[in-house]
Amino acid sequence: MTVEWQSAGDNKVVLTGKLSQSTVPSLIPIKKYLQQYNDQLYIDLGQLTKVDSAGLAYLVELQQYCHHKGISLQYEGATPALEKLVALYNAESLLAN
Repeated sequence: MTVEWQSAGDNKVVLTGKLSQSTVPSLIPIKKYLQQYNDQLYIDLGQLTKVDSAGLAYLVELQQYCHHKGISLQYEGATPALEKLVALYNAESLLAN
């Protein structure tokens, strides 16, 4: 199981694969590179094949980290399964634009 962080332009990233308890640790070092996105970052979640509660926690924590650093972060392309998980955890604001 893997997850990949792929640049898709100046301010856009695509996450692909499985965002789960076993793959989240591989994304933790990404934080130190976030400033390169010039205060605006869009993350496309549409290519994720699985997101578990640890993956959702990572997305929430990443959003909080970006807010603290003055980076506007927007998630887009959430799959129906992710939307269901977000609703289950009452975290709808995560996907709000």
